[in-house]
Amino acid sequence: MDHETSVAATVLVEELRALGSFGPETVELLLDTAREELGRFPGLTADAASTFEDYAYDFFLDRGKALTTAIRLEAEDDAALGRMIRRWLRNWLVDLNSQTALGALRDRLEKRMSRDGRFGRAPVGHYWRLNDGPTEAAAVDLAALASVARRVHVAFFPEPPDGIRRAQLGRAGELETLLEQLFKTAQGSLHISTLVHVIANRFPHVLDPLTVSTEDEVTELAAAGGVLPLEQVVEDEEQEYIEKLAQAAFESLSAQERDLILVLDDPKAAAAMLGLGKSATALRIRALKSKLIEVSGDETSVRDVARQIIALCLEVHESPPASALGDTARFVPSVPDGGQKL
Repeated sequence: MDHETSVAATVLVEELRALGSFGPETVELLLDTAREELGRFPGLTADAASTFEDYAYDFFLDRGKALTTAIRLEAEDDAALGRMIRRWLRNWLVDLNSQTALGALRDRLEKRMSRDGRFGRAPVGHYWRLNDGPTEAAAVDLAALASVARRVHVAFFPEPPDGIRRAQLGRAGELETLLEQLFKTAQGSLHISTLVHVIANRFPHVLDPLTVSTEDEVTELAAAGGVLPLEQVVEDEEQEYIEKLAQAAFESLSAQERDLILVLDDPKAAAAMLGLGKSATALRIRALKSKLIEVSGDETSVRDVARQIIALCLEVHESPPASALGDTARFVPSVPDGGQKL
């Protein structure tokens, strides 16, 4: 009995050694393993045109000869052979997944979430959630998620002329803030493929896995004491972004609106300037604050853009009101309260 068990446990190894290559039984094991392992990679299985057989045969063409040699030298029985096939195939799929556009983006998002205490994995496989939010899978409304994604500013820094660094998606924390807003909108856990879909549509340039630097690259360079060229220009680029938004918003304002901005915190002065009553003035002030919010980009840039607009309005006045020379933060419209004074 023991002899029969021993023979059965080495039948695949003996077949491979006799043929010098994979026989029918070993090929069947490879196919079964490929079908199981692909479940770990939603980014690869999203392509309905590629089956697990396709991946198995591509793997064998790429690594089959080296794997066969390794098995002949190392595998003592069929269990060891099976483990080697699984390990080699899984590593190959990991590399393939990282090289694909959606796979690279998926890995990036999961890495960013795993490093941030706001996020965690949901009980269901491939689902993520806010740690202080519900674990149940959300009813996905892609249109609503896309709308939220467009409202949250995430800077994109193209590859610098020196070519030392690849392009970078977002300043520190920006992408995480966007993801947090997606979960809050969904009010439940989201499958990683849903997040990938939304982010890929919001930032189509990231679909090239060679265009955006990975978090590991940034961390490794920083740990080595290297200087990140993007860090040297990020403040200037962000300021340029704010100034362009502010200039366009300023040009969209009428002369009266530019004057009104400077007395937004003084209803009496605003009423006198407009020649209107208290209620009508309040409506005009609220309408102007709402317009400022609308033309100031997104919720993360509205404060800086509004301050820049105020500065532009001050420049066109030879003698600006004394109140306008104070803390401009008082004039900044508040997004959450619909335009009330801060």
